[in-house]
Order: sequence, then C-alpha cells, then structure tokens
Amino acid sequence: MAKYTVDIPAGPLWSNDEAQQVGPKIAAAHQGRFTGQWTTVVPSQMSVVAVELDTEKSGSHTYKTTVLAGPLWSNNEAQTVGPNIAASYGAKFTGQWNTIVQGVMSVIEIEYTF
Repeated sequence: MAKYTVDIPAGPLWSNDEAQQVGPKIAAAHQGRFTGQWTTVVPSQMSVVAVELDTEKSGSHTYKTTVLAGPLWSNNEAQTVGPNIAASYGAKFTGQWNTIVQGVMSVIEIEYTF
C-alpha cells in the first residue's frame, strides 16, 4: 500500500513538546501517523504537523457525514468534483449532495472507512 505525507493545520503550537503531544491525535483524526515533524507557518497563529497517510483506507467500520463543497450548480458538477473533494478528506464520495445556501454553499456526503 502506497503512503504519502501531508501537512495538516494544528493551530498555534508553542513548543516541540506540545507538538509531540498533539501531533499523534491530529494524525489519528485523519487516519494517519504523525511523523514527528511540524512547523509554524504563521507566527502565533498557525502551525502544521506532518502526517503520513495510506492511499487506500481499510477496515471494517464506516462513517458517513457531510462536508462543505463550495457552490455546486448541478448534479453533473457534484458527481464530477465530489470524488476529489472526498479524497481531500481521506474518504469516498457517496454520490449524495445538497445545496445549503443557494448560490453560496453546498455539501457532499462522504464515507470514511477505518
């Protein structure tokens, strides 16, 4: 199974000790493994932690939820961009979507496997 590493926002981190404590929790929330690396990207406002992820999720548990997807104008557009938006969350697009504020914001349903 292939792996890749991404930086995930972690809020402001003030020390390496703090990063080593919260990094594993952030990684677990994204079904990944904290590499131990982190950096501040905006002083006093935002740090990121490096998380290693698998390209394929596995497990016997699933969970469905909705996530923001920007404005979607049609079912065709939702079906086209939904899989990529879901992948950005480490999930799969279920094909379901809904507009929550006309012309402003839609949501898509995604399914996590863990």
